[in-house]
Amino acid sequence: MQQRFVERLADRWGIGPRQRKIDASPKARGSAAQYVIERYTDAVRQWRAESHDPDVGLLVVVDGDEHGVARRRQQLAQKLKDSKLEPIAPSDPVAIVVPTWHIETWIAWLCGHRPMDEQTRYKEDDEAGCVVGRKIERGEYSPQRAVDAWTPPTADEETHVPSLTEARREVRRLGV
Repeated sequence: MQQRFVERLADRWGIGPRQRKIDASPKARGSAAQYVIERYTDAVRQWRAESHDPDVGLLVVVDGDEHGVARRRQQLAQKLKDSKLEPIAPSDPVAIVVPTWHIETWIAWLCGHRPMDEQTRYKEDDEAGCVVGRKIERGEYSPQRAVDAWTPPTADEETHVPSLTEARREVRRLGV
């Protein structure tokens, strides 16, 4: 789901399949967030090796789960520090976006579902989030519909899905 959302968003920004490389976690192989965190230093090294090209940036997408945006950013920064790599500078074209609780939250919000919050797991197996989970499963809410509604943000977005508001600011680092 997350990969489809990111691919469609990249298409919207004019970043075609040949211009992007996606390293998605293998399905059903443990925590996707852990996969992203563990591979982050390699992604930063690769980006830095190619950073002589002004058209090369790095977009990192990791679910916030129960941790949220600040904690995920802290975990990624710590991975760089542990690997003795320089931190990401504010001017670097590196965007870290953290859908919280997960990408289904953003998809439901962008598709018009209300009320929403970042504490509910919007999956079919979650009692509170099962309505959204079913709508996603049936295709009523989809990555494409969500991307179509990417802009403009609604006035109450920051109150209900602050991770999405933060992501909008963060992707500006990539020039999109």
